Amino acid sequence: MVEIKDLKKVYSGREVLNIPHLRLRSGVYILRGPNGSGKSTLLRILAGITRPTRGEVKVLGGDPFKDHTVRRMIAWVGHRTGLVEDLNAYENASFFGCDPEGFRAFLERLGLDGKTALRPVRTFSRGERVKVSIAVSLSSGKSVILLDEPFPPLDVKSREALSRTLLSMRGKLIVITAHGDIPIRGEGSIKLPFQT
Repeated sequence: MVEIKDLKKVYSGREVLNIPHLRLRSGVYILRGPNGSGKSTLLRILAGITRPTRGEVKVLGGDPFKDHTVRRMIAWVGHRTGLVEDLNAYENASFFGCDPEGFRAFLERLGLDGKTALRPVRTFSRGERVKVSIAVSLSSGKSVILLDEPFPPLDVKSREALSRTLLSMRGKLIVITAHGDIPIRGEGSIKLPFQT
């Protein structure tokens, strides 16, 4: 689902990513490393948001920077959730074209009650926003899910629920960034700076 060859990213003369080769199939992968090691940058490259300095990136067999069909199959949840502030959770799900029943089910699993979901997103806590963003990404029908540090804003119960939910997803590629302990073990752990 993802193949990277000779990927480099340089910011202001400093190399932040150097990945000679990486291939990911469907499953859950944990991208680990300290702050500043390039985890978020790699997710942004996979999402077709940040261009690499050099190298080749294929997602679902296509170039996420050139192929709009590929980009439409990628869900990315960053530190800024991208939700529409004046809409409630269900209205956001509709705005992003989610399956309504799937969205509702994911929200319930993640522990966001229906009454809270009816409030405008601008009134939500950071953890509530993350829950909505994740539920949007999981119910959007996309094949590649990229989650940048999703666990820290969540309480213990929600973290465990998210872990169970992600591990139950079949046929999708899910990449999660982490710099500390998280309550999930996936198909593999990728360490940045990249090591073979």
